[in-house]
Amino acid sequence: MNMLFKRKPHEQSLFKIFSYYNKNVNPQVPLYQKAVFKKFGVSINHIRNDKYKEHGDFLNDICKSVTDTDYLIIFDIDCIPVSKQWLQLLLTDLLQPYTIVGAAQTANHLRDAKNLYVSPFFFAISTAYLKELNYPDMKMTDDMDGGQNLTEQILKAGGNVKYWWPTHIEEEKWYLHHPEHTVFGLGTTYNDAIYHAFYSRDNLSERFIAKCKSILECR
Repeated sequence: MNMLFKRKPHEQSLFKIFSYYNKNVNPQVPLYQKAVFKKFGVSINHIRNDKYKEHGDFLNDICKSVTDTDYLIIFDIDCIPVSKQWLQLLLTDLLQPYTIVGAAQTANHLRDAKNLYVSPFFFAISTAYLKELNYPDMKMTDDMDGGQNLTEQILKAGGNVKYWWPTHIEEEKWYLHHPEHTVFGLGTTYNDAIYHAFYSRDNLSERFIAKCKSILECR
């Protein structure tokens, strides 16, 4: 752990990790995700909720309600670390104040695909900064994808956005609005540290489970 992060009182943690799923998710998916996090020595908090109408409802709730930690880290249910260094890399990026860190994404169906933001499937941010921003609405709109508004409000406030970029893609599928990193897709790894299968919330989970098994089998 980076010594620049000071130890907190017992009731205040340095970070907490959350992931949300509902009845549509293969019940094996959260079990495999939890097992991968355990392998890397970190715990993840699962939120099972069938009442949220969309992912943005969960994000709004968790951002406002979790205040007993310095940093909030969000993973989609089919997103996992693939390297034991992932947490140190993330915390190092968070050292800079007023920063959001996470996977780069473009909503291809909005603004002629000319948009770039930190995706809600993996991001980390200071809880104090979320409060200072007055908890930007994370729900999708006619103009923005779910979670996109958080990045846009940070940019408007002069904050810092640290994108993690695709470093390996199993199946290229979508355009990424960036001059060098131009594509992402099913089974994308970001910064050689985070893997996202996509679509497992819709019970298309074979790709994710296979990836988890390969990680768990490695010594």
